[in-house]
Amino acid sequence: MPPKKPSISQLEKKTARAREGGVAAGPEAREKVVASIIPPPIDDVVEFLREQPYVTPNLLAEKFGVRISIARQVLRDLAGRGLIRLVVGDRRLKIYAPVKEALAEVKVKKPKKKQ
Repeated sequence: MPPKKPSISQLEKKTARAREGGVAAGPEAREKVVASIIPPPIDDVVEFLREQPYVTPNLLAEKFGVRISIARQVLRDLAGRGLIRLVVGDRRLKIYAPVKEALAEVKVKKPKKKQ
């Protein structure tokens, strides 16, 4: 059996309490906070790719400590730039291979050592 509908006086009491701050008024009372996700620096990813024969979103996510969805976005961006190419891929897993010639042309900013 479905629950009994509240009477009008019960609804009035509930809304009065919500206005006073006693009981939450429902889902609209909560505030959603979206955390910003910062992808790894492209320079670091390019340096990592120069050492690897292949790369997957899982490898990138583990190496840089980001979510797999962010790693997929980074790999799609690099593939669009021509730095890596898709070797094998379906809906769930994609394997990319670095394009050595394109990676050699990319200049990476290295931090200067203090003396």
